[in-house]
Amino acid sequence: MPEQLPDQEHDYKRLRHKIMGYIVAQAIFAVTETGIVELLAAGPAEVGELARGAGVDADALGRFLRVLVAEGLFSEHPHGTFALTPMGDYLRRDRPGSLSHLVTLMAGEAYQAWGMASHSLRTGTPAFDVVFGEPMFDWLAGHPEKSDEFDRAQAGLVAMRMMPLLEWDWSRTRTVVDVGGGNGSLVAALLARNPHLQGTLFDLPHVVKAADTIDRCTMVGGDFFAEVPSGGEVYVLAQILHDWDDHSAVRILRQIATAMPASGQLLVLEQVIPDDDARHPEKLLDLHMLILLGGRERTHSAWRKLLAEGGFQLTDVRRYPRSCLLVATRS
Repeated sequence: MPEQLPDQEHDYKRLRHKIMGYIVAQAIFAVTETGIVELLAAGPAEVGELARGAGVDADALGRFLRVLVAEGLFSEHPHGTFALTPMGDYLRRDRPGSLSHLVTLMAGEAYQAWGMASHSLRTGTPAFDVVFGEPMFDWLAGHPEKSDEFDRAQAGLVAMRMMPLLEWDWSRTRTVVDVGGGNGSLVAALLARNPHLQGTLFDLPHVVKAADTIDRCTMVGGDFFAEVPSGGEVYVLAQILHDWDDHSAVRILRQIATAMPASGQLLVLEQVIPDDDARHPEKLLDLHMLILLGGRERTHSAWRKLLAEGGFQLTDVRRYPRSCLLVATRS
């Protein structure tokens, strides 16, 4: 076999690492789910002490941590003592900007669905339906414990991404409708920060039924493909439209356009895929939406086109570190 050149060896190793990337992701999930990260939040600890505290095997833990030290999430000190790095600190559940919720979402059913990624490549339809026998939201409705877990994880992600909505000037608004608002964490935060606001939380009946009571907020159960509560001054769609293909997303938008007064405003909290060939998390998330739901992330031009087809004119796009806020009015 011909000897490989240094550049070829470098590319070979990089490609091997990418092919085995799911091992890194699942190792992150394992040390997060077993509480290792939270134990290290208190400070550096020896591997045996960590293993006893978490109830795991010390030898196996050392091997897991060795992989994640190389990934920059932990650092290793003499005598088998480990500590969180600044990157690994984002795995703590209690820190601002925590990614622990994302770790949970990317494991479990999502991980299983990715085993059939080639189905989505061949057909353009979600692999989740093939693996679990029905669409993801239908499956969640039939598995209440998983639905609760999903809602909690989504609430955690919303907490990280809602800053554009919290910073929006609500002083001239009296009523806000959160469409597909899940357990109500977003609208609750808006109402707590703006005491003059009245809110409506709209989602599937079983989702709204499980939500906590929120002061100054009306709970409405229904199907946003059929009808949306009318009369709100501002309608919010936070991480909803990326769950759906363009045809379905347009159906949702048209229901909102019908329900909204001519003077109303639509705020869409989503990601916007950059128009370049660089690596970016939104490009990975775009594939994830395809595998799970048949949905997609969108570029700036794709958002403008989608909103126009749904009866809206895109008037502004505000970019933030974790999300973008698209502002639209009825066309």
